[in-house]
Amino acid sequence: MSGLVAAGCLLAAAPLLLALLLAASRLDRFSHHSELLVREGVAVVRLGSQLRDNVNDLERSLRQYGALGDPALVGVIRSRLGETEKTLRELGDLDLDPLADPVYAAQRELVQVAKQWTESPQPEAMEPLARRVHTIGGEVNAILLSGSQATDAEVGRLQAASVAARRTMLVSSITLIPLTALLALAISAAVTRPLRKLGTGIAELGGSRYERPVSIRFPVEMRRLGDQLDWLRRRLAQLEADKARFLRNVSHELKTPLASLQEGASLLHDEALGPLSPRQREVISILNESIGELDSLIHNLLTYADWRRERQHPPMTWFEAGALAQEVLARHRLPLERRRISTELRLHSERLFGHRPQLRAALENLLSNAIKHAPPDSSIELALGVQDGCCRLSVRDRGRGVAEQEKQMIFEPFVRGTEAEEAGMRGTGVGLAIVHETVRSHNGTVEVEDAQPGACFRMAWPCPADSG
Repeated sequence: MSGLVAAGCLLAAAPLLLALLLAASRLDRFSHHSELLVREGVAVVRLGSQLRDNVNDLERSLRQYGALGDPALVGVIRSRLGETEKTLRELGDLDLDPLADPVYAAQRELVQVAKQWTESPQPEAMEPLARRVHTIGGEVNAILLSGSQATDAEVGRLQAASVAARRTMLVSSITLIPLTALLALAISAAVTRPLRKLGTGIAELGGSRYERPVSIRFPVEMRRLGDQLDWLRRRLAQLEADKARFLRNVSHELKTPLASLQEGASLLHDEALGPLSPRQREVISILNESIGELDSLIHNLLTYADWRRERQHPPMTWFEAGALAQEVLARHRLPLERRRISTELRLHSERLFGHRPQLRAALENLLSNAIKHAPPDSSIELALGVQDGCCRLSVRDRGRGVAEQEKQMIFEPFVRGTEAEEAGMRGTGVGLAIVHETVRSHNGTVEVEDAQPGACFRMAWPCPADSG
C-alpha cells in the first residue's frame, strides 16, 4: 500500500514537474537572451563612444603635427591609429548584422589613412589626412545608429520571447494541471478500490450474504486482509448452514411429540375417554392453549429457517387488509380474553400489497409480542393500510416500552428484550427477527417508537398504485 501511494504521488506530480521544467527552460532562455542583449548593448555604447574619442584624438593629433611639426607627435599618431583599429576590430567581433557595413567602411577608410600616413608623413600633408579622418567620424555616427537599431531589434525579439514564454506556461497550466487532476483521481480510485471491496465484503457479511467471495489482488496488505475476510465469510456461511440445519431438525423433531399431545388433548376435550369435570376441562383448556403457543413457536422457527435459506418467494399481490387483521385477531382470541385485553383496529385503506403469508406471520408476531407486554385490562391498537404511496402496518401496546439501547438489537435473531427476560416470558427470540426479514424482503423498514405509554412497532414498504 505504501509503495502504491508513493508511486501514485510521483505519477500525479509528473505533469506538474514537466510544466515546471518547461517553464524553467523558457525562463532560462529568456534570461540568457536578456543577458546577451544587455552585454551587447553596453558593448556597442562603450566601443562606439571609445571609437568617437579615438577618431577625435587622431584628428587632433594630425592637425597638431601639421601645425607644429613636432617629431614627438609621430609616436602619438601611430598609437592613435592602433587604438582606432583595435576599437573597430572589437566592434566587428560583436557579430551584429546592422554594424557590419559601417564598421567595414570605417575600417577601409582607416586603412587608407594609415597607408597615406606611412607614404607621406610630412607635416604639410597632415591637413588632407586630418580631413579624411574627420570623415571617419561620420561612419562612427552610422555605427552608433546601427548599434541602436540592433539593440532595438534584440529588444523586440526579447519581447517576443517573453510572450512565447508566457504562452508556453499558460498552455502548460491549462493542459497539465487537468491531467494532474485526472491522474490524481485515477490513482485515488486505484488506492481506494481495495478499500471499497473490503467495505463491500464487510457490508455483505453484516447483511448475512455469504455467496460472493472476497477477492483483493493488490496491494499485498489488502490481499491478506481480503483472504482473512474471505475465510471469515466461509466460516460464517458454514455456521449459518449449521444453525439453519439445527433449527430445521429440532423443529421437525418437536413436531412429532407435539402432534401426539394435540391428539391426546383433542381426545380428552371430546370426552372420548369419559366425561370430564369442570376442573379437568379447565386443565385441558390450558393444555390446548399451551400446545397452540408451542405450535406457533415451532412454526416461527421453521419459517425463520426457510427465510434464511431464501426458499420462500411467493408472488406479491393486493389482498384485503381487514380480512388479514381479523384472521390474526381470531387466532389470538384466547390469550386476549384471558388477559382481558381489548383491541382497536384502524384500516386506512381496504387493501394491502405484498406477500400475504409473510405479512400475516409478521402481524401475528407483532400482536403476540404486544399481548405479552401489555398489562391486563389495557388495549392494543392495530393500524393497516396505504398512506403516502406506501403500505403501512403498526401495532401499539401500553406496556413498559422498549429501552433505547434495545430498539435495534431486538430485531436480531434469538435476542429477547430485558422485560421478557425479567418476567420469564416464554419465547425463542425469533418473532421480531421474522418481522425484520419480512419487511426486508419487501424492501421496507421497521422501527419501534415510544408510545408513552408502551411501544409502537411500525412497518412500511413501497407499493404500486392500487388498480382495483
